[in-house]
Amino acid sequence: MGLRTAEDIEAEYTAVRAAYLKALEAESYTVGAGAGRSITRPKSESLRRQMVELEREYARKTGGGMKVFGVVPSV
Repeated sequence: MGLRTAEDIEAEYTAVRAAYLKALEAESYTVGAGAGRSITRPKSESLRRQMVELEREYARKTGGGMKVFGVVPSV
């Protein structure tokens, strides 16, 4: 983990944030009628915790905070 750059952390944060926002839209849903496939996305709470940890790691790596645009609602 020590070899990650600030850019690596920021890219991972962006991906996790996108997944978090999708998870907020729908935690799970069914594709197809009746006996269709059920798809469950990762829980938004676990993604939010991962985002917080990435923010901390980024701050340790850069000596400051990550510039985040937009608002992430707390759950």
